[in-house]
Amino acid sequence: MKDPIMLETDTAMPSANCGSPPLRILSSSTPSLDRAPKMTVFHSTGCLDNQSSRPHAHSFFELFFIEEGEGWHLVGDQKVWAKSGDLFLIAPGEVHDPSGLDCATKWIVGFEAEALNPAYTDANIFLMLPNPVMESFLPVNNPNIKHFSIPEKERSRWLALFEQLKNELGNQELSFIEAARALLMLLLIETSRFTELRSPQLTKSSTQRVTRRGSPVVEKVLCFIATNFCNSISLQEVAKEVNLSPAYLTDLIRRETGKTVGSWIVERRMAEARRLLLETDHSVNQIAESVGYFDPSYFIRLFRRLNGTTPKAWRLLYRN
Repeated sequence: MKDPIMLETDTAMPSANCGSPPLRILSSSTPSLDRAPKMTVFHSTGCLDNQSSRPHAHSFFELFFIEEGEGWHLVGDQKVWAKSGDLFLIAPGEVHDPSGLDCATKWIVGFEAEALNPAYTDANIFLMLPNPVMESFLPVNNPNIKHFSIPEKERSRWLALFEQLKNELGNQELSFIEAARALLMLLLIETSRFTELRSPQLTKSSTQRVTRRGSPVVEKVLCFIATNFCNSISLQEVAKEVNLSPAYLTDLIRRETGKTVGSWIVERRMAEARRLLLETDHSVNQIAESVGYFDPSYFIRLFRRLNGTTPKAWRLLYRN
């Protein structure tokens, strides 16, 4: 192995989301880990006996880049043949299975919104990034929106950014936090520019809506949902939080984000439910309550409608 796989430390990344376990920081060295920004860089350079992937979901955003090799990559329910130069953007709570790429050389960058700015939540990611990037991060059924192929002549720039980011987090020299944040933002900008050049039709109708800073009301609503989704919150409570009528708030959020307040709440709850189904042995009733549904029957019906099967069957399917 040319580069050692970075070791997992005991320093955890606490999450603002109710009930979410911490995201751990991966680093090639350990000094001052309590000061490290909330991001992960992992470079895998070939098959290892103890390296095996399985279907899993994260509570953070992920850039998954294949430097060399090829194989199958399952993202959601889409099975995609991936090869050198391919890039995948994985959303929080989205299930993916890269086991077909265990022997490939790849770079994985995971980050929470706080990695870009200590005051950010995941809602800020939606508000600040250009629309093509967000359509790539959010779970969708169209595999073309989840999967990009970086031209060979462009790959050296991507690899240099990955290497610099890994070194900043590993060496932790003077001002490494600021440098790591800047490098992460450069990676996201590269993603945005490449996506826009490749698929300008994705931005034709809505780029201006998302590339500008979102309104303070939208930001406050999304932050409120991100930190309270595990409670029994409703449109009325969210509207009260921002001192607006439910009807006006509904129209504003739909106009600014393309989704309703209720959709944002349900989406965040379902993402957390899928993560808990995969990563814990909690009962379906316990998971329902932990994500804000106190009627297990309703939770099961809603989960089945949105995910195509019951929570129990979904867990068995992805764990096996």
